[in-house]
Amino acid sequence: MGDKVISRRDFVKIAAVGVAAAQFAPHLLANEIKKPLLRWGIIGTGHRARRHIPAIKMLSYMDVVAACDTDNSRLKLGLERIGKTVRTYTDYRKLLADPEVDAVLVCTPNCLHPDMVMDALKAGKYVMSEKPMAVSFDECKAMKQAEEASSKFVLYTLQLRYSYRYRELKKYVDSGIIGKPQYIFLPEYRGDWYTGDPWLYTIPETGEKINWRYWYAASGGSLSEKMCHYFDIINWIVGDTPEKILCNGGINHYKDKRNTWDHASVHLEYAGDVKALVSLCMYGPERLDPQIIGEKGSLHLMDDYVLFQGTGAAKGKTEKLPLTKEVGHGNGKGVETAVIRMYEEFYNCVQNNCRPFIGVGQAMAASKVAWLAELSAERNAQVLWDEIQ
Repeated sequence: MGDKVISRRDFVKIAAVGVAAAQFAPHLLANEIKKPLLRWGIIGTGHRARRHIPAIKMLSYMDVVAACDTDNSRLKLGLERIGKTVRTYTDYRKLLADPEVDAVLVCTPNCLHPDMVMDALKAGKYVMSEKPMAVSFDECKAMKQAEEASSKFVLYTLQLRYSYRYRELKKYVDSGIIGKPQYIFLPEYRGDWYTGDPWLYTIPETGEKINWRYWYAASGGSLSEKMCHYFDIINWIVGDTPEKILCNGGINHYKDKRNTWDHASVHLEYAGDVKALVSLCMYGPERLDPQIIGEKGSLHLMDDYVLFQGTGAAKGKTEKLPLTKEVGHGNGKGVETAVIRMYEEFYNCVQNNCRPFIGVGQAMAASKVAWLAELSAERNAQVLWDEIQ
C-alpha cells in the first residue's frame, strides 16, 4: 500500500538532514536520498496505458495502487502489466474517492477526458491525461477553468517536448546555425489507426459501434488526435502560435464508415515570415523527418543525427550534428525515454508545487491549430488564429 505524499517543506527538511523515514519508495541505493512515494490510480488500462505503466514502474518513488476500466479484459490486461495486486474499479468516480490515490492517469478516448479530468481535480488529485485535451475548444476552456480553480495541475501528454531528439533539434535552431528560421516541413506518413482491440464508440443516431478514432465525436478529428504532437513542436520551435492557417484534407483512401480524415496538408504562417507545412497521410510508407530551413542553412532530423546543410556563404557545407540516444516514440523496443522524463518532471512539480513544462496553454494551442485547419478546409479559405475563441 502506498503512502501519502508529504509537503515540500517536510521533503526539504528530510533531504537536508538525510533522515530516514518509513514513507519512502523501495529499491533505492543505500546512499541515495529517498523520495516520498507518489501513488497512482489509472483510469483506462487498455492500449495507451501499456506505454505508461512500464514508465511508472521504472521510477522507484512511484507506485500504481489502483486501476479502473469498464472492460474486464482490458482491466485484466492492465493488472498483468502492473504486475501486482491493486484495488480495481469499474466506475472511475470510485477510484477518485480512494484516499490512497495521489495522482490520476487518464488513458481513455478523447471524448471521455473532460469529465474525468475535471472530476479528478475536484477530488483533489494531480492529473496526467493523454492528449489531446478534448474533442472541442469549449471543452478545453472548461477544463482550463477547472484547473485554474484547483490547487492541483494537469499534464497533457505532449511528450515529444521531453524527447532528446526534439529538444536538441530546438537547441540547434536556437544556436543560430541556420540563422532565422523561415520554413518548416514536417511530414507524417503512416498506416491506419490501431485496430487490434480498440474501444468502440456507439454512434448515437444509429446505435452502431465503431473504432473511436474513426468517429469525429469521439476523437475530435485526426489532426487533433495525431498531429497535435507536431503542431505543438512547431509552436515550441518558433516560440509562437500561427497567425494564419490554410488547409485541405479529407478521406481519400479508406472507404469505410469512418468520418475522420486520412490525409491533410496544413500551411501555417507565423509572425516574422516564418512558414510551415505539416502533411499527414495515413495510407503510405512511413516517414517522419522534420526539416527546418533558415537564412544560412537547413536542419534535417534524421534517425541518429541532425543533418546541417549550409546555404549562401556556407553553401556546400554539411555536418552531422549529434543526437543523444534514446528509446524513441512508439518503436516498441523499451520504455520511451520521453515518457520517463515526463513522469520525472511530473513528480518534481508535485514535490515543489510548480507547474509542468507541458500545461493547459500548450495543449489547447495544439488542438486549436487542428480545428482551425478543419475550419479552413470547410471554407476553402485561409483562417486567422482568433477565429476560434
